[in-house]
Amino acid sequence: MPAVKSIEARIVEIPQKVVFETARSRTEVSRAIHVAITADDGAVGLGEATPAEYVTGENTESVLDSVQRAAEELRGRDVRRWRAFCEDARRLLPGKLTACAGLEIAIVDLFCRMRSMKMAEFFGGVQDSVVSDLTIPIVPPSQAYELAREAAPVYRSLKIKVGGPDRTEDLERVRQIHLGAPRARLRIDANQAFEPDDAIVFVRKLEDLGIPLELVEQPVAKEDVQGLRYCRERIGPPVFADESARDPASVMALLKAEAVDGVNIKLMKSGFTGALDIIAMCRAAGVQLMLGCMLESPVGIGAAVHLACGTGAFSFLDLDADVLGKPTGLPQNYTREGETLRV
Repeated sequence: MPAVKSIEARIVEIPQKVVFETARSRTEVSRAIHVAITADDGAVGLGEATPAEYVTGENTESVLDSVQRAAEELRGRDVRRWRAFCEDARRLLPGKLTACAGLEIAIVDLFCRMRSMKMAEFFGGVQDSVVSDLTIPIVPPSQAYELAREAAPVYRSLKIKVGGPDRTEDLERVRQIHLGAPRARLRIDANQAFEPDDAIVFVRKLEDLGIPLELVEQPVAKEDVQGLRYCRERIGPPVFADESARDPASVMALLKAEAVDGVNIKLMKSGFTGALDIIAMCRAAGVQLMLGCMLESPVGIGAAVHLACGTGAFSFLDLDADVLGKPTGLPQNYTREGETLRV
């Protein structure tokens, strides 16, 4: 029986190329927790937990503490029973979504390595590559134009952060990005910054400017499920939930309320087990899926790429943290060719 011999966690810092500012945060250096699970035969599985406190309530120090507290209890577990390992981690760490995600990624990586299997094959092996957008954070409109112009030859889709202190500047940022990359498909992400009516006005102003949107992500507060539905019923582009969709239970509430057209799954919220549940729920409900990220290193991005390729479940990919951050030299189980990520 291959058993878990040790679980170790450490902080990894990832400097950003450009200060990554959203309506909820401003990041110059992303801080991730890398989780290493070693089996008694010496095989090692790697996972990552990069928290966003405004989403799950966790921070780097609390995630590190959570993983270290759970490690003692999880030692000796049968690696082959990876699902039981994940369930036990969630029992030991109730509500610690990101910490559990790091443990889940590491145990599945270990399971696959011991069988000489790619994680993408483990998840179904539907395809070998996926295409991601590139995110442009809240920056001055002139800088946004330059970033869009540089991205235009490589990326067909751009995700634009809005919800800054000045709505006029938000509109101008989107307009400048449209000018800089006129053929790009545009997605806007407000990170909960709008009131429902403000979101509707904002989208309609963009339409008046002749700027089409592929989707609108999390326009209102994460608790405002009815506000999401209100927006969905009154604007043309699909409305996606991100912060409102933290785990299967919160996604079920969104589906029951018919509040959204799509859901943004992030491994740092749901882990592998939650992601698989959410995929099944949304497919059954006819709701679209996006797979996003939280400024992870290539370890976390790689896990997401393999899930996306393995399941073939996602219409939209926002897996760009590895190009937003400066090179780290960390382990990588995928390759990137511009917007294309391949396993």
